[in-house]
Amino acid sequence: MTAGHFIFIPSVLLVGIVIGFIPPPHLPTQSASRMISAVGLIFIGTALPEEILFRSLIQNLLMLRFGANTRTLLIAAFIFGCAHLDNGPQAVPNWRYMILATIAGVAYGAVFRKASTILSSAALHMLVDWTKHFFF
Repeated sequence: MTAGHFIFIPSVLLVGIVIGFIPPPHLPTQSASRMISAVGLIFIGTALPEEILFRSLIQNLLMLRFGANTRTLLIAAFIFGCAHLDNGPQAVPNWRYMILATIAGVAYGAVFRKASTILSSAALHMLVDWTKHFFF
């Protein structure tokens, strides 16, 4: 993990709790085997498809057209955030989810840009989703 991850993780948790999207953390209520099996399901079912679309396609196209800079990273992250406006359980448009997804999109995009592989950003995406699902 880089120094950026140590800044990202507490920051996004704080923002999520302050805006009321993320409840306070709790111990998991699921069995260890269920938590372990969820890793693959979240990776294949959510993280990898979303990262292929938003990083491999959208962010890559923006970087090819405008260069691999902060602006293209922020635009791709904002598009990623906007794609989450219809996610529940809160009312649509779900602005709180959009804000957190945009912040997460910056982190996923930065990992993708640095590692040059979709597997890295998909792994981070899976870890974030898995942690939210079982601990918040």
